[in-house]
Amino acid sequence: MNEQTTISNASQIPNNAYPINDYFQPKEKVTTKDSFLRKQMKSQFSFFAPATILYALFYTFCLYKNASGITYPFFVVGTFCYFFLSMKKLKVPYKKDSLFYIISIFLLGLSNCCTDSIQLLRLNKLGIFILASILVLHTVYQDTGWSFLKYAGAFVRTGWDAFVSLFTPFSDLTSFCAAKKEEKTTKESQLVFILLGIAISIPILFIMITLLSSADIVFHNVIHNLFSFDLAFTTLIRIGLMITCTFFASYALLSALSKKNIKEEVTEKKILEPIVAITVTGMLCTVYLLFSVIQILYLFIGKMKLPAGYTYSVYAREGFFQLLTVCIINLVIVLFCISFFKDNIILKILLTIISGCTYIMILSSAIRMFMYISVYNLTFLRVFVLWALMVIFLLMIGITIYIYNSRFPLFFYSIAITTVFYIVLSFVHPDYLIARYNLYRAQAESTGDFDNLRYLSYLSADAAPVLLDTDKNPYIPVELDTMKKFVLLENKYGYESKDYSQEKYKQLQKEIKAVLNDENDFRNPIYYYYKTIYKSSSAMNFRNFNFSIFIAECKAGL
Repeated sequence: MNEQTTISNASQIPNNAYPINDYFQPKEKVTTKDSFLRKQMKSQFSFFAPATILYALFYTFCLYKNASGITYPFFVVGTFCYFFLSMKKLKVPYKKDSLFYIISIFLLGLSNCCTDSIQLLRLNKLGIFILASILVLHTVYQDTGWSFLKYAGAFVRTGWDAFVSLFTPFSDLTSFCAAKKEEKTTKESQLVFILLGIAISIPILFIMITLLSSADIVFHNVIHNLFSFDLAFTTLIRIGLMITCTFFASYALLSALSKKNIKEEVTEKKILEPIVAITVTGMLCTVYLLFSVIQILYLFIGKMKLPAGYTYSVYAREGFFQLLTVCIINLVIVLFCISFFKDNIILKILLTIISGCTYIMILSSAIRMFMYISVYNLTFLRVFVLWALMVIFLLMIGITIYIYNSRFPLFFYSIAITTVFYIVLSFVHPDYLIARYNLYRAQAESTGDFDNLRYLSYLSADAAPVLLDTDKNPYIPVELDTMKKFVLLENKYGYESKDYSQEKYKQLQKEIKAVLNDENDFRNPIYYYYKTIYKSSSAMNFRNFNFSIFIAECKAGL
C-alpha cells in the first residue's frame, strides 16, 4: 500500500522538479546567432540574389580571359564592396584591424596589372586567395588567439559548407516566395521578378549581340575591342558557365558563412607528453650543432681542409636547396612542438637551440646561393630562394619569441611578414633585376653567352627597359626600327601561322635579305624577345591593358 502511494505521489510531481527529466523532455529549437544569420539571408533574398548576379557579371567582365589586365584592381574593389555590403545586411560589424588585409589584397591586385611575369601573376593570385580567406573568417568570427591549425581547419570547414550550400539559392527563393505569398506586392518582392527578368535577358542579349556582330563588321569590331573576345557560340557557352559558377559559388560562400559552424573558442591542444619531443629534438640538436660547427669552420671562416677533389667555390655552391628544405622542416617541427606538447623548460631550450642552428643553416644556404649566382647568373627561382630565406629567418625570430611568450601574435606576425615582403618582391619586378644583373656580368666579363641571352629572351615584359635599351644591352643585333620591320614582314606573310607556305618563306627571306647583311640577326634571341613584346602589345585592349606591356611597347618603339 505504501509502495503504491509513493508511486502515485511521484506521478504528481512536476517534471521540472528534477533536472534529469529535462534530458528526456522534447526541447524547442533555440534561436541562435547562427540561425539568425541564415534567417536574415533568407528574408533578404531580394537583395542577396540580385547582388550576387551583378557580382557574377562584374567578375566575368573583369576576369574572363584576362589574367593581368587593368580590370584586376577594379575586380578587387568590387569584391570588397559586394562582401562588406553583404556583411552589413547580415548585421556583421566591420573590424578596423581588417584594413591590413584590405590594403594588401588591393596592392596584389594592382600588381597584377603592373607585371607580365607568369610566376608573379600566379603568386599574386595565391596571395589574394589566402588573404581573402583570412579576411572573410576574420570578419565573421572572433578569431583572437586562433593558430595556424585552427585557421586551416576553418578553411576546410568553410569550403565544405560552401560546397554543400551550392544549391541554396533555390531553397532560399522558395522560402522567400512562401513568406511573401500572403503579403501584398511591395517593391521588395518586385525585385524577385526583376531578378528573373535579368536571368532571362542575359542569354537573349548574348544571342542578339552575336547575331548583330555577324551582321555588321563595324559593330563586331567595337564589341571585340571593348570586351577582347569574339562572340562565337563556344565563347557564349564559356561566359555563361563562368557567370553561373561565380553566382552559385559566391552565394554558397555567403550561406556557409551565415551558418557559423566553426567554434570560435580555442581549446587547449598541449596534451602530449614533452618527453617524446625532448628525445626527438635532443637527437636533432646533436646533429644540428655538429653541422653548424662545420659551416662556421669550413664555409664562414674557410680555415679547415676540404675533402680531396673539392675546391672552396665548389663546396660553397652545393646544397642550398637541401638546406632550404631543412630550414622549412625545422620551422614546422618547432611550431608543432610548441603547439601540441606540454610546456617544459628543457624542451624550450632544445627548441631554442634548433632555432639558432636554423639561423646558421639559413646563412649557409644564402652564402651558397650567392656563390652559385656569381657563376651561373640570376634566374627567377634563385631570386625566390633568397627571398624565401629572408622570410624564413624572420619567421624563426617570431617563433623563438613565441617559445617563451605564448601571448605573442604569431599568426598575424607570420602573415604580415610574408605579405609585406612578397608585395615588395612583386613590385620590384624580379625579371628586370635578372636582366640587369646578367647583362652587367656579361659586359664585365666580355662574354656574350648564348645560353644566357636565350634565357633572357624568355623573360616577361618587365625586363624590356633593360633588354631593349641599347645603352644597357650591347647584344641587340640590329636597330629597333629594323626589328620592327622584321616583325611586320612576318605578320604580312603569316609567319608561324597554319597557312604559311614555301613560297611565302622564299618571298619573306628575299625581303629580309634586302634589309639585313647577316641573316643570323633574324634568329637572335633578343629579336625573339622583341617579337614576344610585339605580340603582347598587339593583343592589348580596354580590358587587358597592362602597364608593364605598355612600357615595353613604348621601349620597343611599337
